[in-house]
Amino acid sequence: MEIDLRDIIWPVSVLQCHEALGRLQPGKNLTITVSDPDVVDNIVLLIKSRPELEFDRSQESDSCRIRVRRQAPVASFRSLQ
Repeated sequence: MEIDLRDIIWPVSVLQCHEALGRLQPGKNLTITVSDPDVVDNIVLLIKSRPELEFDRSQESDSCRIRVRRQAPVASFRSLQ
């Protein structure tokens, strides 16, 4: 899944990102493209608040690309009994 937030103003861009992260299925990836550095910071804080998400980011010429992966759930001992 991919979302392009380069022309979307804050806070709408962060809300759209939040919604996309909520739809992200375990084991799947989301690529987010953002141009506003302040929005990047807000999105990173949002991702860090969710322990099931891992991410990396890379700077491109006029934007930042954030790749997010939702970890597959780990089976607990109870669920195996």
